[in-house]
Amino acid sequence: MKQPRLFLLAALAVAMLAGLTWASTTAGQTPTTSPTPTVAPTLTVGPTTKPTGKGRVGQLPDYPTQYPQKQVTGLVLMTDPTVTVTGTQAIVSFTTVMPCPAASAYYGIYQPDQVPPLPRYVLTVQETLTQTSTSHRLTLDLSKLVPYDPALKDGGVVAYRVEVYVPQQAASVFFARRFAFANGQKVPAIVEGPFVDQVTTTDAVISWDTDAPARGVAYVGTRPVPAGDAPATHFEVAVTGLRPGQVYPYRVEISDGTRTASTPEFSFRTPARDARAFAFAVLGDGRGGVTEAGHALGGVNHQTIEQLMLDALHRDAAFVVHTGDLVNGYTTSVPDFKLQLTAYKNAIEPVAHYIPVYEAMGNHEAVTDLYDDGSHYGIEFDKAGDDSAEAIFAATFVNPANGPEPAVSGAPPYRENAYYFNYGNSRLVVMNNNYWYSTDPEEYGGNLEGYVLDDQTAWLKQVFAGAAADPYIQHVFLFTHEPPFPNGAYDSTSMWYNGGDPAQNDGIDRTYVVQRRDEVLRAFVETGKAVGVFCSHEHSYNRLLISSVLVPDLARPAWQVISGGAGATFTAQNTTVPWAAHVRAYSTQRHYCLIQVDGARVTLEVYGITGDLIDEAVLAE
Repeated sequence: MKQPRLFLLAALAVAMLAGLTWASTTAGQTPTTSPTPTVAPTLTVGPTTKPTGKGRVGQLPDYPTQYPQKQVTGLVLMTDPTVTVTGTQAIVSFTTVMPCPAASAYYGIYQPDQVPPLPRYVLTVQETLTQTSTSHRLTLDLSKLVPYDPALKDGGVVAYRVEVYVPQQAASVFFARRFAFANGQKVPAIVEGPFVDQVTTTDAVISWDTDAPARGVAYVGTRPVPAGDAPATHFEVAVTGLRPGQVYPYRVEISDGTRTASTPEFSFRTPARDARAFAFAVLGDGRGGVTEAGHALGGVNHQTIEQLMLDALHRDAAFVVHTGDLVNGYTTSVPDFKLQLTAYKNAIEPVAHYIPVYEAMGNHEAVTDLYDDGSHYGIEFDKAGDDSAEAIFAATFVNPANGPEPAVSGAPPYRENAYYFNYGNSRLVVMNNNYWYSTDPEEYGGNLEGYVLDDQTAWLKQVFAGAAADPYIQHVFLFTHEPPFPNGAYDSTSMWYNGGDPAQNDGIDRTYVVQRRDEVLRAFVETGKAVGVFCSHEHSYNRLLISSVLVPDLARPAWQVISGGAGATFTAQNTTVPWAAHVRAYSTQRHYCLIQVDGARVTLEVYGITGDLIDEAVLAE
């Protein structure tokens, strides 16, 4: 659901109430305070001539430098907490952006006999503070964990969750992390992963991150696969020479030169050669929707997405596709955005140990430069270079890197945010219709939410044509965030914009968005193998049949399935859209979709968070 500007305004209001000068805050510094709220300057905006069509869409931004920039963020922690261990005491230290009262920590172990391993918080400690502060320090007594796992007497991994109450938000913010110790000292730990990625019949990638430089080795079966020669903190190990249709146990071992530690044993399965029977899961909008512990965890609805993905794993899903809005996003702070993506990876980790998770970019995967032009919302642009949302996305995840090259030099990369992969008899294509975000691209450049630029469109046509020509491919699935045909109660953007009507788009003719939507859908369907387009954005489930009634000259019908029930606040149905009669099912329950492929037959099952079957349908046969 599109809420970027409202989200930014709310965050700005919080900052102003707190009396913080956000623009002066950098990592590691304490923000200055003022006894009175900061008031944005009154600006005189001269008359402008609005473009009548695409204008500067797809061009390098012409930044409105005549206006001051605003720094708006929901950032609470300056950086990740630091941990030091002395004997049986661990000190967790961190700095908050704004003064906060005494923090709490909940700490415990990973249940030794639980698969997948999940943290169990069994002890609580509260900070001793008599007044609010930006500096926080919590002491964990590690000896108290030994009764819960005797092996911790000699060291091991400790999970902890920090709770910080933020007065300006009148809510608690939660951060989950872990560390390792041995012989009364902190030692390097794997703090993200290991994840199994891009599993094919013969190859896979195993990735992980550590909190201190170390050397790493992945053991697949009994075969060691070294992760380079030099110590590092991020690892991606390509495993080759696998056999189709096999289950491979694996574990990861790290060493700091004096001590070696190993993860528990996990496993993954390679698909059979030309597999014709398998299942996969689809879900989206797993960002934080409420403020309860476990739901709003670092910008992610941790509890909901973890529960849904575990259910999919137990129903034998071979992989998961997340169609975007992983996090709350919409921040001007790169550290804030990165910390939120870390929270997302923590949430999916129990499942991603065993099956790949493929991510698409949503509109909330946004880290922006924001200019105060005196208007209600200001002017936003995707950051440039390595700070763009796309570049950070690529650095964070391990998705296929076979997307298009940007046609414009200096534009963000498509690498790992627009891509495709084959699994058995199917081709799965991830389209990015939230690429190069700008609020006013017709006037200033960048790209419009929901629009697919020429370079990606040409690439999509090539990928679709390749699937059409491949005799082994029976089905083509398309995944994206913004739906071609939105059905939410207050969503008129997506790939529609009220048909592009200038009267409903601030005088701008946006019929070009609808024309591009139809062009992409026609190319998709012309493969003769199109099953459906799977998306989210709206926090609901609905199934709609796209036919030539909705897209002129569409060769044959295809399904649109919106699955946006992985965490964000639900969206009621809009029954006034022109295609309302084509909607076959609608639900506001939290849910995910399970797609079953069996030869030429493809079926859909939609499961709610309680495990009930919400909808089922035959999508192809």
